[in-house]
Amino acid sequence: MTMGESSESIPQPPLEPLFQAWHWQDGAFVACDSAPISDRGFRYGMSVFESLRVTRGRAEFFEPHYARLIQACFDRDFAVEESALRAVPALFEDLKLSGFARIYVTAGDGPPAAPGANPRILVFIEDRVTPDPEDPWEIGLHDESCQPLFGGLKTANYWFNADALAQARRRGFDETLLFNDRAELVSAATANVFLLIGDDLHTPRRSSGARSGVIREWVINRRKVQERRLRREDVLAADEIFLTNSWIGIHPVATVEGRPLGPRSVGPRLAAELERQHA
Repeated sequence: MTMGESSESIPQPPLEPLFQAWHWQDGAFVACDSAPISDRGFRYGMSVFESLRVTRGRAEFFEPHYARLIQACFDRDFAVEESALRAVPALFEDLKLSGFARIYVTAGDGPPAAPGANPRILVFIEDRVTPDPEDPWEIGLHDESCQPLFGGLKTANYWFNADALAQARRRGFDETLLFNDRAELVSAATANVFLLIGDDLHTPRRSSGARSGVIREWVINRRKVQERRLRREDVLAADEIFLTNSWIGIHPVATVEGRPLGPRSVGPRLAAELERQHA
């Protein structure tokens, strides 16, 4: 560096994208970069998960995520070690990490029909771009019927949703809405969905395949929401639509299959409340 030259003028190497992962082993989390090929989560998709947002080391809404994961393990008869799940937030706190995190509990090793007596717990956190709430999404309607597993349980069998999203992106949409074989609205490919029709706020029932999302429940606890069977005609009649999940929070929708929606009011107010709660 020559005299008078500031260090700011020296090109800095780009930061490596954040990706860290751990697995539970002998009573502690250990850094890892892969899962065993023998694991039934890999071989058969036999795993349950929760996704969460981490901000400066704080796992947002951890308690409801924890409760859902415990319930999912109970439903699928996974003998999960609850103290292991309780230890997850410390992974992020110690390093003051921020990003998109996911906790997997798999069936562990064994034949397909064996019980999940020794489940495997895997955690990762990665960089992910947060959508701009001032840039509402354009969404489509997916034609193929969605068959949610185990009443909408979050499992590693996610290929249908990923393929539906990929098809939507090829058509120029940001997301797509899924319908079950009874033509009932389920959700978006990666989020739950709310419709404002007139003055009434609606969301699909769990029995239609909607997932028990943390932000979905947050909305239901703060507004009068009708959980009911919704169909394509309800989507097309909606004045306002917004999507929810733990990463995007509450995100507005501008158009459905190119049809503009009306003014957005409920979604932005809820999004502002959510932001204030976690500021």
